[in-house]
Amino acid sequence: MLHVYPIQATQENWLHENICSLVRLVHQKLDERLVISAGQESWNSLVMQVVVPERQDFFLKSYGIRDRFFEYKKELFKLRAEKRSVVLETLESQNRIADLVRGDGQIKLVSIEPVALHDKAKKLFTFCYERLSDSGVRRRQYNIIFKNLENKICPFCGIDRMMDPEDTAQDQDHYLAKSIYPFAAVNLRNLVPMCRHCNRDHKKDINVILDGQNKRRKAFDPYDCDPPKISLSNSMPISNSSPINFNWDVKFLTSAEEAENWDRVFSIRKRYSRDILNNYFSQWLREFVFKCDIDRQRELIGSEPTDAEIRNQLANYHDYKARFPNIGNAGFLEPLVFELLLKLYDEGHEEITHIVRNAVTGVTD
Repeated sequence: MLHVYPIQATQENWLHENICSLVRLVHQKLDERLVISAGQESWNSLVMQVVVPERQDFFLKSYGIRDRFFEYKKELFKLRAEKRSVVLETLESQNRIADLVRGDGQIKLVSIEPVALHDKAKKLFTFCYERLSDSGVRRRQYNIIFKNLENKICPFCGIDRMMDPEDTAQDQDHYLAKSIYPFAAVNLRNLVPMCRHCNRDHKKDINVILDGQNKRRKAFDPYDCDPPKISLSNSMPISNSSPINFNWDVKFLTSAEEAENWDRVFSIRKRYSRDILNNYFSQWLREFVFKCDIDRQRELIGSEPTDAEIRNQLANYHDYKARFPNIGNAGFLEPLVFELLLKLYDEGHEEITHIVRNAVTGVTD
């Protein structure tokens, strides 16, 4: 995760809050052994008891929510009180998004038993999620996020652009997959825009807080995290490759546990190495050669530069790229490449020293 979304984008969370209040109320009434009929009059009574006044009309007229709510209630009624208590704890647990991705709190699921209740919960909360579009909430959430992105690039990969709100609708992912965590399906804290490659090719319905061996994983919180510092310093040239190529070693120097999970879910190392570094290294090197050529024409580089002057040219170019990295296509990796070249040059790596010297002096083999 390279950038954080503004928490303000999650504040219009009234649909989630009110449907959770309705679910809590039906749990309470069943525990009190009160009869709840599945009809409009009963629905009206429930809504008037817990839904905030300014949203009551929305729920009173939402017959799709009403019908799915009573289907959920019907399955809930079949459970004993202690099992209903576990389901209610699951509702609360699945919506402690910040705690769950941080690795705190117990993960609770209802996907194994009872299956029917899980299915009804998923239908109810997924339908409410779909109503977010009808009410304009998703559009307003994304407008806030897009406006606050300094560079309109997907924070999950740094490669692809985020769609302008006036353009094609942006993919919005359930960070905790709604197929696994249905009670969080309509929670804005769990909805995160990302590029289509991240969403459709990589994230899909992967469980970001449990891996395939059911091992607990810390994940970046898209609304509150410290992006990782990335290094390529252990990468090495492939011997006798022509043109030169590298075995890229993408390391995470900070937030390492979250970053490793980020790589697991979004294939970060593979995408950076295969799609960016392998494809753009030669272009970035040519741009350095071109800059050196311009500087020679301006007589900023002498006809016979010293080793120190050659190093200084490379260091200055790295500093420039660090201050003004390219936007998109993980352009922030380019200064890391020149940092690597500078390191290898200082270590006296023969092939890199030769390439840098030729670039600065204009000599061609």
